Amino acid sequence: MSQGVRQRRRSAHAPPASSHRRTNRGNLASGGPLAAVKDATEESHRKPRQLEPRPRILVIEDDPYAREALALLLDYYGYEVTAASNGADGLALVTESGPDLVVTDWRMPGLSGLALCIALRERRDTMPIVVVTSAEEVFSHDQPVNARLRKPIDPPLLNRVISDELRTQRRS
Repeated sequence: MSQGVRQRRRSAHAPPASSHRRTNRGNLASGGPLAAVKDATEESHRKPRQLEPRPRILVIEDDPYAREALALLLDYYGYEVTAASNGADGLALVTESGPDLVVTDWRMPGLSGLALCIALRERRDTMPIVVVTSAEEVFSHDQPVNARLRKPIDPPLLNRVISDELRTQRRS
């Protein structure tokens, strides 16, 4: 062992590297345990698994950083996310993409949160709408929203609210 090169010494118990024992236990043709794995693998290739479609969420937020953060968070929680930067674009996307739920800001330039929610209800009456806002507005119970959350958003709470709203929508 010279010049810093280490050689691994074989222990006295280990068989030499060139002597391998061959058995039929792992042979695919012999019906050993690996044959069952092969059969299961072939079976799974024959029948594609039906995956449940991801719920589609539309995020409408005028702040680009908040919009991106919401989209990434919802994607992390397993939702298919589409985003719009204002109420008018969001309204158009509702018609195009048919989301299962909308998460929207309340105070936006152009189409306000209230006007947007009223227009969403006219298009799809049963679609859940979750409002996230930093506004100190007082919401009345007759406004067309399903849930209201204050910014900064608590991610697990947002996920729980969305899951509950989607579950309620599926039941009705």
